Parts: sequence; C-alpha cells; structure tokens
Amino acid sequence: MLRIVNNMDSTSHLKTIKNTLLFFMTILVILIIKELSGLLIPLAFALFIGILLSPIIEYLSKRNWPYTVSITLITVVTIGILFLIGLVIADTATQLVAEKEKLLSQMEVRFERILQDLSFIPGAEELEADGFIAALNKLFSRDFLVNTSGFVASQLGTFTFNFILTTVYLVAVLGSIIRYEKYISYLEGDDQKGKERLIKSFVEVKASIVSYMKVKFLTSFCTGLCFGLISWLFGIDFALFWGFLAFLLNFIPTVGSIAATIPPILLGLIQIDSSGTFTLFITLLIATQFVWGNVIEPYVMGSSVALNTVTVILGLVIWGYIWGVAGMLLSVPLIVLARVILAQMPDADLLVKLMGRSHLSRQK
Repeated sequence: MLRIVNNMDSTSHLKTIKNTLLFFMTILVILIIKELSGLLIPLAFALFIGILLSPIIEYLSKRNWPYTVSITLITVVTIGILFLIGLVIADTATQLVAEKEKLLSQMEVRFERILQDLSFIPGAEELEADGFIAALNKLFSRDFLVNTSGFVASQLGTFTFNFILTTVYLVAVLGSIIRYEKYISYLEGDDQKGKERLIKSFVEVKASIVSYMKVKFLTSFCTGLCFGLISWLFGIDFALFWGFLAFLLNFIPTVGSIAATIPPILLGLIQIDSSGTFTLFITLLIATQFVWGNVIEPYVMGSSVALNTVTVILGLVIWGYIWGVAGMLLSVPLIVLARVILAQMPDADLLVKLMGRSHLSRQK
C-alpha cells in the first residue's frame, strides 16, 4: 500500500515538473518567435498563401499544365495583386494630401456649427475654429512630412524586404505544397502510423484554412462593397477606398470590421450637413458590419473552423502582441495550426477541447 502511495506521489511530482517545464518552454518559444518576426512573418504569409493556392495548382496539374509554368503563373498573378493593393493605398494617401485644404475648410465649417450648437455651455464661445484648423494645418504641413520622411522610408524599406522575402518563400512553398505526401513519407521513413498521422494533420490544417479563407473572403468582399456603396450614396469622398479598406480590415477577426467604420464616420461628420442623415449613415455602416460579421459569417462558416469566440479573441491578442498587425491577420490560421499540433500531445486533450473541435473530427 505504501509503495502504491509513493508511486502516485512520484507520478504527481513528475506531472507537475512536466507542466512547469512546458509553461516556461511556451514562453521561450513565444519570445523566440517574436525576436525572429522579420524572418517568420514572410514565411507564415507564404505558407498560408500557398495552402490557399494549392487547389489551383492541383487543378492545373490535372489539366496537364507543366509544373514550372503553373507555379510561375500563380506566383506572378499573386505578386501582381499584392502590388496593386499597395498602389491603391499609396494613391489614396496621395489624394488625401492633395485634398488637404478642401477637407480642412469643411472641417472648419463643421467645427463652427458645433460651437454654435454648444454656445449654451459656459466657456464654449471662447473656443475658436480658426485656432483648431490652424493647429491641424501645422500638424500636416510640409515640415511634418519632411520630419516623418525618415520613418516612412524605414517602413517602406521593411515592407520591400518582407515583400521580396515572402516572394522567395512563396515560390518554394508552391513548389512543394502538392507533394506533401512525398515529403511526409521521407520524414517518417518506415513509420506508417506516423505518416498517416502527419498526413491527416496536414489535411485538417489545409481544409480548415481554405474553408475559413473562402468564407472570410466572401464576407469581407460583401462588407467592403456595402461600405463603398453606402459612402458613395451619402456623398463621402474616397468611397471606393473606404470600401477597399473595410475589405482588408475585415480579415482581422472581431476588431477589424469595427475599425473600418471609423474613417468613413469621421469623414461623414465633416461632409454630411444634416444630423438625421448622418445618424442614418452611421446606422447603415454599423448594421452592415454587424450583419455580415456576426450573423451571416458564423452561419456560413458553420463547423469548418470550430473555434470558440474566447479562443479567437485570445489568439488575436497574443499574436497581435507577437507580430503586430501581421499577427492579427494570421491569428485564426495560426490558432488552427496550434490546435492540430496540440492534438498530437496526449496531455493536451483538455486544451484542444477548450479551443474547439476539429473539422475532421466532426465528420467522423
């Protein structure tokens, strides 16, 4: 009896030590991933883009397209789309700078009306719209642009480096993505069970990410289209860009679509005269964001990516801390990947269940 008790105590101590080491190892891994973000972020983007494009490569392969031609064509088209996105953003920024005087004059008129409406508040009449507009004009003056040119150049250099590195990674990923069974067989050797387990895990990650991105692209496109149309109908400047911005930000779970409503609302505050019309404009934007993000998307998504809401939010915070905006964009695919890895560990069953059931397990 005493020996059984001692064995139980020993097992309990070993489990405590194991969990403690696992906790510190997790922290160490997070720090390493954060430190190597410059190399890992392009790799992560290339990997998930490659997974999304793998069905196209498989289709072209079945149509007897030469493998090198398929990879070259898909890579060039993908890089071209990313380059066009950058051009749209840069062109809109240039237009905003060119329209600065017009926007400031509209802001001055709006600010004066607000001060008139608040004239019953003691001290409100002492505020001057001219001083507020002059401060904004000074803030976004030529000197401001010159002083920030170094920061802009640095960010542009970082973006260019990441873009080139992502392209290199993408070519490598596309060259091997549909041959994953051969690579897994090579890694596992004669371990047939190991091969089946890794192939099943890869298929699960691939199916979950592709399903998620299909639904996310559809809802993001519809959200952006509605934002653009609403902004255009209410006469908001740069309506096309606000729709495009809503499309991009909607890929960030939870907070992205909410953040996308802020710029058009601020511009609407300046350009829409009637308070009733402005209220209707805000209501339509918020309703669009809510319906597509909280009603249609979960319904269409179904069980393809069965992650708990708490898991998604925690993943957004953690990956946002580690990799910034890039981490937020990749948070859901990275959580799916982490869930599949944890599913291979016997002691992590509870954590996997808390994160959500897998796509393949629901099909059993």
